[in-house]
Amino acid sequence: MDISNTLFRYPRYIIKNLDELFSISDYKYLVVANITMFAGYQIRVMALAWIVLDLTESETSMGLINSISGIGVIGMSLFGGAFSDRFERWKLLWVTKLSVAFISLITGILLSINIITENTIWILIPLSLIIGILFGIHNPSSQTFVVDVVGKEKLVQAVSFNTSASTLAQIIAPSLGGILIWLGYDISFYFISSLYILGAFMIFSVKTRSKYKKTNIKKQSIFKDIKIGILYSIKHPIIRPLLIISITAIFGGMYQPVIPVKIKNNLGLEELHYGYTLAASGIGALIGSIILFSLGKKVKNLYVLIISFIGFDIGVIIFGFAPNFLISTLASFMMGTGFACWMVTVPVMLQTHASDEMRGRVVSLYYMTILTYQLGWFFGGYILEKTSIEFSVLFASLSSILIAIFTIVSSKELRKL
Repeated sequence: MDISNTLFRYPRYIIKNLDELFSISDYKYLVVANITMFAGYQIRVMALAWIVLDLTESETSMGLINSISGIGVIGMSLFGGAFSDRFERWKLLWVTKLSVAFISLITGILLSINIITENTIWILIPLSLIIGILFGIHNPSSQTFVVDVVGKEKLVQAVSFNTSASTLAQIIAPSLGGILIWLGYDISFYFISSLYILGAFMIFSVKTRSKYKKTNIKKQSIFKDIKIGILYSIKHPIIRPLLIISITAIFGGMYQPVIPVKIKNNLGLEELHYGYTLAASGIGALIGSIILFSLGKKVKNLYVLIISFIGFDIGVIIFGFAPNFLISTLASFMMGTGFACWMVTVPVMLQTHASDEMRGRVVSLYYMTILTYQLGWFFGGYILEKTSIEFSVLFASLSSILIAIFTIVSSKELRKL
């Protein structure tokens, strides 16, 4: 079927795919849980960035504190993948969500009683690290539990719709986050905590349990599980290049400090404009994920992957050079579209080609690579402070594109997908 004919039949495909997905009763709980988790993440990242920049006026400090949680995720991801293959994913999900809610509540209280100030901003470092560790345990189970609920045949549609639903949060949350930051830094974190509690309740309501659990897996060392997962992924002709491509996320993260600096210092705008810029990215991500939801497997994964890189990286460059708020918003929309294509296509490809007993560990390696995105906050903040917005976005975008081109060209198996 050609693409133009497929596009013409969008409404029919959307209705058919929605009907199939929501005939699975537990799926609706996963959708709501993902929306709350993503909204909480969005508000937390933008709140931390604005708070640190406001209190310290240092791009490096802003980048450092926002990158700390990424260190926790990367450090714990391999264990999170092994836990996902070894223990009940349903329980891991609601326990980690409640734990993140508790840390967010503590952060809000510390802000309310003025414990966190310009001189004590370092307190955010251990709090961010703990949240990163919890996400390192949570993320592999979050991805692989979708397969337990819907099966591999509906995975593309499920992940696409999850992304569509989550990007609704990405549209609403930044605007809401801007209002919350304006009302009070502590209020932002109280709201974040309530979102995570709601997400935990949604997971607790799910009746599905993990379909695959190796009966003797607990008898062997968890470090052996991790080693087996790493070797499996390195030797796999499709998983290996996909993980290499995922490393480019660090360059995607390097543009993140540019956003508040561009809005606050370069364009001279306020918190709400910061929120609107991120919301534009959410609208782009929503449109991209709806397109993928409708097309399903009708377009080659390789084409979607290439389009995602082009859309995202060109959008980053335009944003860095944007002379006004309108163009920066349009560039943010473009980045969101590319980002959505990436966040649907790569995880689906990995889970489709990974064996059931290895899915958790493969996904954990994906998170280790993709969450170098948060480490990019630190490097991006440092480069931004030492050079300029324009140099930062050019360096990040061109580095990302070059690695992607080299990997795709050198992998015959990947080009067949």
